[in-house]
Amino acid sequence: MSVLPAYRRNAVHVRTGLGGLDAQAGKLQVEGGQIRDANQMERFKRLAIPVRRALKSTDRVSFAGALDALQAIRPAAAVAAKWKTLETELDSTVNLGGRKLERRAVLDGFLNAAAFYDQLEHDRARSHDRTDEYDNFIHEWGTAAEGLGAQLTEEAARVIVALDDEIAEALGEPKILPPPEKTPPPPPDPKEPLWKRVWMLIKPDSPN
Repeated sequence: MSVLPAYRRNAVHVRTGLGGLDAQAGKLQVEGGQIRDANQMERFKRLAIPVRRALKSTDRVSFAGALDALQAIRPAAAVAAKWKTLETELDSTVNLGGRKLERRAVLDGFLNAAAFYDQLEHDRARSHDRTDEYDNFIHEWGTAAEGLGAQLTEEAARVIVALDDEIAEALGEPKILPPPEKTPPPPPDPKEPLWKRVWMLIKPDSPN
């Protein structure tokens, strides 16, 4: 059962990432002959990290592991069908840059590029004639792969959320988990001087 709570906690980040896609849309720009959203990688970074984990079969929050755990409790035919459809699409090929590529490979490349993307590091690398993960992705797959990777990431995220909805219903939990409770501070050390305990309570967070 521990698989399902872990999956649900990761799915919270997937929901948050999906919710932020439209709000963070950037200006369009032309790059490499393609019109692209200037903020696309920043927009997808928060989504790519939890999606990447869920699609990795060896991760403790993997979709496959959570689906198996759910099916041990109750049937989940609808979401299993959505997963199979996604898997079929990812195993299919697409022509990019004059060669046939598996969509799964493009998605993996996009998720890696987005998960490790940092705008400042990206600009710094280019100003020093270096490449970052994003540039390596574009060099390998071409600019058209960015749009396809974004599309597949969003499709995968919606299937991940669909499974989370099913798990929530099976466990009798809300679809969107509340934030975890803050861990209370440890009790004071009885050997610690009283003046030091008082100072720790009233001291400013940072020096003026």
